[in-house]
Amino acid sequence: MSVTPSTESGTTQSRLMVRQRAQIYPWIIVGMGAMVFMSNYTDKTLMSVVAPHLMADLNVSKIAMGWIFSAFAITYTLLQPLLAYLSDIFGARRSVGLMVLWYGAFTILSGVTALNIGQLAWMRAATGAGEAASMPAATGGVSPWVPTGKRALSQGLMHAATRLGAAITVPISVASIIAFGISGPFWVFGIATVAIGLVWLIVYRPPSISHTQKNQLIHGKKLWSAVLKSRSMWALCIADFCYFYTLTIYLTWLPTFLIKDHHFTMLKVGIYGFLPFIGGMMGSVLGGAMCDHLCARTGNKKLWRRLIPSVGMICSVLLLLPAVYAQSQFVTILLFSCSFFFLDATISIFWAIAMDMGGSYASTSAGWMNTWANVGGIISPIAFGALVQWSGSWTLPFIVASGLMVIGAGFVWLIDTEMRLSDLIEVAH
Repeated sequence: MSVTPSTESGTTQSRLMVRQRAQIYPWIIVGMGAMVFMSNYTDKTLMSVVAPHLMADLNVSKIAMGWIFSAFAITYTLLQPLLAYLSDIFGARRSVGLMVLWYGAFTILSGVTALNIGQLAWMRAATGAGEAASMPAATGGVSPWVPTGKRALSQGLMHAATRLGAAITVPISVASIIAFGISGPFWVFGIATVAIGLVWLIVYRPPSISHTQKNQLIHGKKLWSAVLKSRSMWALCIADFCYFYTLTIYLTWLPTFLIKDHHFTMLKVGIYGFLPFIGGMMGSVLGGAMCDHLCARTGNKKLWRRLIPSVGMICSVLLLLPAVYAQSQFVTILLFSCSFFFLDATISIFWAIAMDMGGSYASTSAGWMNTWANVGGIISPIAFGALVQWSGSWTLPFIVASGLMVIGAGFVWLIDTEMRLSDLIEVAH
């Protein structure tokens, strides 16, 4: 059978189309991961907007409000290691899709119970249970599709989506409260989250993995032994704990702080409160892109994956305290936005390190790191409320957070970015 020029041309075009799709699809997966990440943070941030209304309308104390914030964080943190590991076993498509549908549904139910503090706390705990490992599981789903040299950038884009989500949550939540009452934000974002879960199930397709990789994923005892014995993993967890302790203040208490201490109106919070999250969004992308570029250019991945996060944390502290003490509302928002920029220049690199360390266990390693971050997320809102109530000062909690950030910057230098869990498992074997 002879092959005509037109047949050859058609075959070449077909191959080019397949190649283009192969190049584009990983970034579609990154985009889907970004939507999952975003849904995590719209859900968390809406509580910070609802909180002042609950405290005013239902006479909820600062400590009680801190416990409502932490009801979510407790289940989120306790279930994260197990669910992240199970995601590595059962695959990202089913795991992420079901998790997102679960916490979307319970976000809607939180709106139904919003005026009953006890029931709301239980709904938030159930939401946290579903949301627990969705980000590590999505990271595990993205990991095999993204080249190693683009992982910090991919995480930067995904975390930028969380900040964009948090930024738009503030004005949308304010508008929803005006239109529908306190329940409004829960309904709006809960429905959007359910839609994201359905799209993930439709779009995501897992890459084929080798028989060896499948066998690796069942070695749970050896895996957890390697995780618990790794100094680098613990250093990464402590650094992320310090980062997330400060981040949680932005997600929970910042609107209340602006209203109570800097005399912002709720309207001003809705208009200007999103700006720090825009700063964080830019920091996530630029921090990740800069790290990947410098690592590729110099070949010294260990240096840049330590230097950029540690400098980011220190610069964030240097801008955070002036933001707290500033007298001008404009200067306060500007400095918080710049501080958040440097704070989030760190996070894409932490998650890229977790992806590389994990390999076939990327969900597990990211989940373990993020578990300890969320221990900070549990402590932070309770400590903030307690410190304000005990001292009468809205600035003391920020001083404590700044001290932790300096400690976290030091622990970054104890991370061996070349460590791989698979190597530790082989040594143990």
